[in-house]
Amino acid sequence: MGAVLRSSHPVPTFAVTLLSLLLAIAFGVAPAQAVVVVVAVFLNQIAIGLSNDIVDVERDRRAGRTDKPLVAGAIPRTTAWAVVITATTLSIALSVSINPRVGLWQVVFLISGFAYNAGLKATVFSAVPYATGFAALPALVSLSAKPPELPAWWVMLVGAILGVSAHFANVLPDGESDKAEGIRGLPQRLPRVVTAAALVGLTGVASALLIWQGGFASIWVTIPVGVAAVFVSIVAAVLTLRTPLTLWPFRLSIVAAGLIAVGLLGVLRLT
Repeated sequence: MGAVLRSSHPVPTFAVTLLSLLLAIAFGVAPAQAVVVVVAVFLNQIAIGLSNDIVDVERDRRAGRTDKPLVAGAIPRTTAWAVVITATTLSIALSVSINPRVGLWQVVFLISGFAYNAGLKATVFSAVPYATGFAALPALVSLSAKPPELPAWWVMLVGAILGVSAHFANVLPDGESDKAEGIRGLPQRLPRVVTAAALVGLTGVASALLIWQGGFASIWVTIPVGVAAVFVSIVAAVLTLRTPLTLWPFRLSIVAAGLIAVGLLGVLRLT
């Protein structure tokens, strides 16, 4: 189980699961349904993360990534596929048990992740699955509430923006090895300074949307959170320009997304 968790990209898996919990609180989802939807999202992330390592196992082996359990032989590939299929099935089943529309948006989230792993990550459209997946997340959580309703358009747009920002930051440490392997997603095609600017710009747009749509009643929450998120993204951008690259830009992008989520929680609970 430990090897499975390490192969599922535990940091983003934990971050997305925590984000789903914050959204459940923000949308006023009842505790029982909240537990189910958060577990469903966690299983979603296990399936997507593990399938990514399965697809990349030969590339990781050539890169000497012995820290990867599949490369080290800690998990047989057939076992890994069985876990992916099981986690996917349970994620959809749990979602449908709440509401068929929750199941539909969970499928959108899953397909987005699988499409990225299957090949979109090597194309100029690599950011699209992140946008659709993270737009689907608030939708499936909001539909878990009673009465089930889709979130406002701007909430889904903020999710999409944060997803694209996370994509840009996530690929930075492996940018050169990706290019050597022929993986040229959108971030790999851009100069590093453009990627750095994108991290700040995307977070700035998400913060502006949050402040604008939150209205006057929420500015005491949205303005401090938005400013803090932009500051964190600026630090992440500066770190992307340093050599050698580290995981800190990605970690800080998660912090920025978390701050926006806290602001969103404040807006939805105050309005």
